[in-house]
Amino acid sequence: MYAAMSDPELQKVGGIPESLTDGAFEALREEMKKRNLEWAGKDMARPSEVAIAKPADDPGNRPVVVRRYRDMPEAFVARSVLEDAGIECLLQDDNVLRMDWLWFNAMGGIKLVVRQKDAEESEKLLSEAPGDMGEAENGSKNPQ
Repeated sequence: MYAAMSDPELQKVGGIPESLTDGAFEALREEMKKRNLEWAGKDMARPSEVAIAKPADDPGNRPVVVRRYRDMPEAFVARSVLEDAGIECLLQDDNVLRMDWLWFNAMGGIKLVVRQKDAEESEKLLSEAPGDMGEAENGSKNPQ
């Protein structure tokens, strides 16, 4: 499989050994050994045997709904306000409005979702914005 490749090509393929299948990894290991080349997977176990590190569960990254909207333009403006401030956010269930108004209302409208760590700042920004910026999650309407 790797016999036709040059040494630099082999080393490039072996640069990220965990991305290879077990069969490809073993074939590459044999070819590298045969050519006496150094590579990142020399003393590594097969990729399927290597434990994948999972990111720590950071409660600040959990999604929370900060506002709900009945109308799409209001939701888009609110999302724009947060994105301009550098806060990552998304609108949830906005496509349901386009498909079925009855289901849309039953599901609670368009939800503006941010990370938990950004929720307080998001509320502050949306409260300061002019106009109606949706219903806050605590049920209160924001003053205009």
